[in-house]
Amino acid sequence: MRTGLIYLFLILSGNLVLAQVKQEVITKVDTYPFRFNHYEQLSKRVMADFEGDYDRAAAIYTWVARNIQYDAKAFFSGRTIKSVRYSYRNEAEKIQKEQALREELAMETLKKKRAVCQGYSELFRLVCRACGIRCEVISGYSRTGVSDIGQSKPKADHAWNAIIIDNAWLFVDATWGAGHVNYKTKQFVPDFTAAYFAVDADMFTYNHFPEEPAWNYTKLSLKDFSEQPLVYHSFFGKGFELVSRQGKITKARKGQIVIELKATSDKQHTFYYAFRDMKYMQPARIDVKGKLHVLTIDVGNRRSAYVDIIIDDETVLTYQLQLR
Repeated sequence: MRTGLIYLFLILSGNLVLAQVKQEVITKVDTYPFRFNHYEQLSKRVMADFEGDYDRAAAIYTWVARNIQYDAKAFFSGRTIKSVRYSYRNEAEKIQKEQALREELAMETLKKKRAVCQGYSELFRLVCRACGIRCEVISGYSRTGVSDIGQSKPKADHAWNAIIIDNAWLFVDATWGAGHVNYKTKQFVPDFTAAYFAVDADMFTYNHFPEEPAWNYTKLSLKDFSEQPLVYHSFFGKGFELVSRQGKITKARKGQIVIELKATSDKQHTFYYAFRDMKYMQPARIDVKGKLHVLTIDVGNRRSAYVDIIIDDETVLTYQLQLR
């Protein structure tokens, strides 16, 4: 008899991308009960209240992210990966048992109102499918801290979802949409954001990279993914794209480094930077060449450091300085 193993991943809250959930969707979902006894109760409400796969998926994302608590206790106890063993005699039985285990995890998440990323993802998938929305769970790599910049051997540590909207795959992370963990208090802090709903592959790979090559819709390799700067979700609300995805800066000219951003809107912004040993942030020199914004930063006598880029008083990017 063959055996299989389903890995259930845990991940801390993270950073990333901006997508749209209509305010009327959020307002309506906020009238839903705090608790549902079965996922079909939630799917029936969503089907009755919304039309179209996009708004229905947005409603499911909103309810899950606003009502399921991240299991910070599991994270700080070191139980970062759980596993469930099962046996099967043929492929059909394997699929049946995997489906049953996934549904069990989703129902446990619904009952306990607490989960790690796999629980969020399985619940989101189950409700989407009950609403007729094609949805899959994807496991892979995530980036949540400065130590991830240039990580040579990253470990698969996270799970999220992919949904089909208008014949295109878009990506969803209800775990990161739910809030973040406070390292000092070791508590989960609810802080809903729509930033991780229905994101295209190019943007999503700033902080997520699939384990299965079939889910990689970009030209990035795992090495490329690991070498990126750390990107916070506030970055995408500013209307910029990275010109280079290289997160380690190894060259300086006349004591200065340059970071280039491409504007996607005509909004005006303020730009600052701060090395981690600085008490106050400093204004960056900006040269605008059409859509290209070139930030020039003085490095002083530093050879290695982390530098934060601040736009409109929000930290949006972190780079690692490693001068030879």
